[in-house]
Amino acid sequence: MSHLIDARRDREDYVKYLIAGRTEKCIQIEDRYDLFGFPPELVSIGLTALVEGKDAHAAIDDYCNQVDA
Repeated sequence: MSHLIDARRDREDYVKYLIAGRTEKCIQIEDRYDLFGFPPELVSIGLTALVEGKDAHAAIDDYCNQVDA
């Protein structure tokens, strides 16, 4: 359960860091969840999936497949 709390907090912090231009903090969060290299929109989708108890990479794949359809 604590991983969901961490993901929720990290998702909120990620948005704050993006707005503030704190790239190094964003990268730390991306690294923590194996999301480094994805654009911020997809990182946010991955983090939201984690908060919901889902797989981050599967959620990103699903999103990309919907956009491509």
